[in-house]
Amino acid sequence: MFEISSGNIQIGNWIFNEIHLKDKDMYSEYIKVTEYPANLWSSNFDYLWASGQSSRKKILWKEIDGMLVTFAYTNKNKLYLMCLPFGKGGPDKVVEVLKKCLGFCYKIDDYDASESVVRLINSMQLDFLKKTPEFEKHFIRVPMVGLEKHFSVPMLVSLKGKDFRRVREKVNRFCNYYPDASIRKYTKDDFDQVMQLGEHWSDTSGKKYTTIFDKVYFREIVKHSDELNHIILVVEEKGKIIGMVSGGELPTGQSWGCLTKFMKNYDGLSEFMIVKFAQELNKINPKIEYMNTGSDLGPGGLRAYKDKFRPVLSLKRYRLKLR
Repeated sequence: MFEISSGNIQIGNWIFNEIHLKDKDMYSEYIKVTEYPANLWSSNFDYLWASGQSSRKKILWKEIDGMLVTFAYTNKNKLYLMCLPFGKGGPDKVVEVLKKCLGFCYKIDDYDASESVVRLINSMQLDFLKKTPEFEKHFIRVPMVGLEKHFSVPMLVSLKGKDFRRVREKVNRFCNYYPDASIRKYTKDDFDQVMQLGEHWSDTSGKKYTTIFDKVYFREIVKHSDELNHIILVVEEKGKIIGMVSGGELPTGQSWGCLTKFMKNYDGLSEFMIVKFAQELNKINPKIEYMNTGSDLGPGGLRAYKDKFRPVLSLKRYRLKLR
């Protein structure tokens, strides 16, 4: 179905490039000139690259009409787009590139429109696309479960007002109960402990969230955090790592929260980490307004937990299909 030659992959009559760590700067330059809100959690480079380390799919990129398009090619020979194309172009240009790319996917996918999709967009991106009548002519949007939650970094730094009373109480409780706990930047010597923490979280707290599939990208992002310029903070208590949180500043000038893992039964630990991470982001760039923490997976415990941090944006998510 495809041929690999000198680092390129040919699928049908198109040649693609497999995503590599060295491509991060290229992605950043395309994202900086993108005209729609390039703020979808799962379109961040670190996630795209790490997802491509899975045995289930390859993440590929190709320049199409001056835009950078990111594809996934599965081990079942199905091709789809991970997100909207990056680069300079208004709604008409983006829709035209989408039509061309999904049309090609449709042929590769044996004319199965259910496979030839844009995996995710959010409601701000949908509003941008709807500015051209061409969008409704050619695409169907399918609502996805969960809202994408964006926290206010300045509000988490200050924690002022009654809206943040519960978070303040949790942070103070953790600090009072565990005075020996400290938070610091991750080093490569922490890798084994952080992997063990990830396994513990999956076996305990993570069981509540059966739809979180982060085992592949968790390991890869932690292992290659230096090359990705990915910030990881760890919480240590009496020589033992009991929590970790990660993410960083984005080419858009905003930020994201990527990974959060913690030991069970440390009351207030998760709130403490989120607040400390917001403080770290604020220290790096005081102009950062938002931290995108990804989907809340719909009604339930994770939504209630994220809502404690008073998200300032709660964006609906959609899958795009050819009409």
